[in-house]
Amino acid sequence: KNLTLIIRNLKNYELIKISSADLSVIVFIFTFLSTVLNGQFKCGGSLINKKWVLTAAHCIEEFSYAKLAGCSERKHTKTVVERNIGKIIVHPKFSQTTIDNDIALLRLSSPVEFTDYIRPVCLAASGSRFNNGTDSWVTGWGNPLPRPQTLQEVKVPVIGNRQCSCLLRTVTDNMICAGVLSGGKDSCEGDSGGPMVSKQRSRWIQSGVVSFGFGCAQPNLPGVYTRVSRYQSWIKARIRFNKPGFVEFTSRGEDPDSSFTCQRSSPVTK
Repeated sequence: KNLTLIIRNLKNYELIKISSADLSVIVFIFTFLSTVLNGQFKCGGSLINKKWVLTAAHCIEEFSYAKLAGCSERKHTKTVVERNIGKIIVHPKFSQTTIDNDIALLRLSSPVEFTDYIRPVCLAASGSRFNNGTDSWVTGWGNPLPRPQTLQEVKVPVIGNRQCSCLLRTVTDNMICAGVLSGGKDSCEGDSGGPMVSKQRSRWIQSGVVSFGFGCAQPNLPGVYTRVSRYQSWIKARIRFNKPGFVEFTSRGEDPDSSFTCQRSSPVTK
């Protein structure tokens, strides 16, 4: 399919619960891929080097036209750079049934130039540990109606895999969960493929790719993300030159999830 990417600079920016305060330090780190279908943004993504974008495998079938949008406003036209997508690589073990291995790479037709507003995100390296409660940020155009003209962001804590499996019964080691268990904050439809990041010292590290959930921002139903650290070897094997930057994220202390005991008696159903 003929896809066009438009890269725009990120400035002030503001998913279910809007909170713009933390994003002033994140905006220069990554840009976003949005798929436009009937005028609606369908998916997101992250720039990981000058020629490659990381996104979700389940987004690929929805591509008809794409924008790599770093701008806070959807209609902003300054500092726009357009690129076609030259190649799409979907993880060979992606399952449309379980949504496992929900990850894909998009190669741009030609490299982009980094600026103060367009830079790649660091990726979580193999061995990274995101303890239960680790602060994380997710960004995208989201699903609020009417559709937002400004890029949205939400701060959510990591929910450990033991606890998340207890709540959802659909979680594999290739996934990482995050959300507020009381509800009200979450990624949603339209954010899929976009990055979830956490800060370690001065670096923002992408821990997850927005994958799926059961509704949006519902109590005790955290969002599920593809765990980026599980795919370091896969990503590096497919990008021959200018390898993306991988950084090991290490949470301090013991993970509360390691001692979590599930009390739930019945699984969640869609």
